[in-house]
Amino acid sequence: MDKGKTYIVVLWDGSEQAENAYRHAQFMRKKIEYPVLLVRIVKEKGLFESKASYDMEVERERELLKSAAEELGRKYGIVPDCIVKQGAFKSCMKEVLNEYSCSIIISPETYSIPKGEEVAIAREYSKYGDTDVAVLVTNKAPQTKHSSIEIVIPMEHEAEFKDVIDCVIAFSRKYECNFNFVKPVLSDAQPKRELLSNIYFTKQVLEANNIVYGIKSATGSDNFVDEIFSFAGSIEADYILTTSINYGLIRKNPKYGEVPIIWINPHKRLLQNFN
Repeated sequence: MDKGKTYIVVLWDGSEQAENAYRHAQFMRKKIEYPVLLVRIVKEKGLFESKASYDMEVERERELLKSAAEELGRKYGIVPDCIVKQGAFKSCMKEVLNEYSCSIIISPETYSIPKGEEVAIAREYSKYGDTDVAVLVTNKAPQTKHSSIEIVIPMEHEAEFKDVIDCVIAFSRKYECNFNFVKPVLSDAQPKRELLSNIYFTKQVLEANNIVYGIKSATGSDNFVDEIFSFAGSIEADYILTTSINYGLIRKNPKYGEVPIIWINPHKRLLQNFN
């Protein structure tokens, strides 16, 4: 395994949802054929667990992961690299990000760790603060209905929205994407001014980088999150890209899960990093 490579990282737990996550990794490799790295996380040794028993469990997980990588290679044509990390989920993810260059992390909605622990990935990620690596959370297989990746982006009036534009620029260089922005209907004067500032910033930066995009206005007839999901459904979007600040609003929406979500953490929350 070459630590000098840039990987698409897939959190692997052997589930059908994890295989779907791997299929998204293959789908996103259209423009640049990034290698894929499967990551399996195993909890650290329990206080009353023997070292021999624990080592046997880790070795079993390593063999299962290797076997899964070979099977994925047979099914999809490319054998991914793979690694087992031992410890708490958060510390393991910090190690992965420190040791490897990661283009994006892809995971099922809930990631299962041996001995019954489950991690809600989007909620967990939203606690981590500043990181330049986006996380795609999905249980569904990719649609693959478009020649390019269709991404819907809800516009926000908060200053942190500018971090989304950084992500858009990065994605435009890495992947074959069309970006579809949707701006909300706001009534208060100050948020409206801030939104106009973000729209101006978006246009200036994307046009300077020769990125093709569209901006659509929400109707205001429904909840903005409802409109985002409806619009994404109407154009058969592959993903919705948004900041983790919106996790609560999006997660509780009845349509959550219909469209895979790409989450980014805004840089402002520096004190909540992987520490």
